[in-house]
Amino acid sequence: MTVAILTDVGVRIRTGVLRFFGKHITEQRPFVEIEYERARRRTKDDEKVLRDIDYYASLVGLRAQQFEIVTQDRFVLQLFRIYDPSELEERKKSRYPVLLIHGLLQKDSLAFYLCKSGYDVWLGNNRCGFDYKHLDLSYSNPRLWEWDVRDMATKDVPSFINFIIEKTGHQKVGLVGHSQGTTQVFLALSRFHVPDLGRRISGFCALAPSVYAGPIIDRDFFKCFRYLSPSTYRLLFGIHAFIPAMCVLRSIIPKRAVTYCSYAMLHFLFCWSDDRWDQFLESRMFQFSPVYVSAESMRWWLGRDGFATRRCIFDAETSEPWFDSRCPPIALWIAQEDSLVDGERLINRLENAEPDVVLLKTKVIPTYEHLDVLWAVDAVDQVAKGVKEVLWCTAYQREDFRCPTECEEL
Repeated sequence: MTVAILTDVGVRIRTGVLRFFGKHITEQRPFVEIEYERARRRTKDDEKVLRDIDYYASLVGLRAQQFEIVTQDRFVLQLFRIYDPSELEERKKSRYPVLLIHGLLQKDSLAFYLCKSGYDVWLGNNRCGFDYKHLDLSYSNPRLWEWDVRDMATKDVPSFINFIIEKTGHQKVGLVGHSQGTTQVFLALSRFHVPDLGRRISGFCALAPSVYAGPIIDRDFFKCFRYLSPSTYRLLFGIHAFIPAMCVLRSIIPKRAVTYCSYAMLHFLFCWSDDRWDQFLESRMFQFSPVYVSAESMRWWLGRDGFATRRCIFDAETSEPWFDSRCPPIALWIAQEDSLVDGERLINRLENAEPDVVLLKTKVIPTYEHLDVLWAVDAVDQVAKGVKEVLWCTAYQREDFRCPTECEEL
C-alpha cells in the first residue's frame, strides 16, 4: 500500500501543477469544466459520503429497496430495486425489468439513468460482497470461503434472475454486466454450465467484458501468483477472505483517506487514471469498493492453471463453440485503452467462432479505460444511452411495457 501511495503522488502533483498554472488542463482532465460546474451546484447533502445506496438514490428523486435471497448453497445475497417513490404501483408494473451486476453507483450512474428512463432496475450484489452472510456458516469457518467465480456464475446469477421473475411476474429480464459481472454471465450462459438461463434473459449488455486477459496480466506483480502451487497459495492466504484487512480498514479510517488509498492502489496495480472521472464523486464510489471476496476466487483469477495462465475464462484454443442457440442476443462496450482485458479478441471470437450468438452491437470507445465505462463523466452519452436502446430492442413482449424515453423510434 505504501508503494502504491508513493507511486500515485507523482500523478497527483502533476495534476495539481497543471491546474495551478492553468496549462493543458483539458488535456490532462478533458471534463474539468464540467467538474467545476457541478461543484458550483452541489449542496451539503451531495457532500455526504455514505455506503448507502438508498441515500444516493434519494438525491435524484429515487429510492432503493433491499431484498435478501438465498442461493442453493445457502448464501444470503443482497438485491436492490431502484424505484420512483412518486409512482403508483400499477405504473411500476409497466416497466421492463433489468438486472445490473457489479454496477458501481454515482449520481448519474447507469442504474439511476435507466430507472429515470423507464426501466424497473435491480442491482445484484454477489455473495459476501459488502457483508458476508450465510444461513449456516460463520466468518471463521473456511467453508464460507470455498467458492470462486464459477459458483457466482452458476448459483448467484440464476438466483437473482429467478427472484426478479417471480417478484415481477414477467417471463424475462434484460441483463447488464460490468467486468467480473460479465465473466459470471458468460460462464453461466455457456454450454458447460447453465445454458438454459439464456431462455430467461432477453438481452445481455456487457461493459468492459472480462473474457480474455489483457497485457497487464504479465506484470511481475501478477506473475508471482502463477508461481505458487495451490498448497503454497493456501498456506499464504488461507481458505478465507482475500486480504480482509482492506475491508476492515475502510470501516475505521477517514472516508477521504479510503478514497485516496483505494485510487492509489488501483493506479499502482492496473495503471488506471481518474482523468475522465468527476473527482468529487470518487469518495462516494470507493465506499462500494473493495468488497469481501474469497481467496479461492482470486486464485481462480491469478493462480496457476487459472485465468492468468489460460488468458481466457474458457479454453481459448478450442474450435468448439462456447454457446448454443439458448444464448440471448449480446451487445459489447469495449474500452480501447483497457489493459486488464482484451475486448477486441472477444469481438473476433463472437463474430467468427460462435454461429449461434447474435451480436447486436459492438462499440469500441477510444481513450476509455476499464472503469471509465461506468465512471467517466461522459459515460451516459458513450455507454448508457446505447444500453438503454439495446435493452428495449431485445425486450420480450415489449408491447406489454411502457416505452423508455427516447426509444419510441426503435
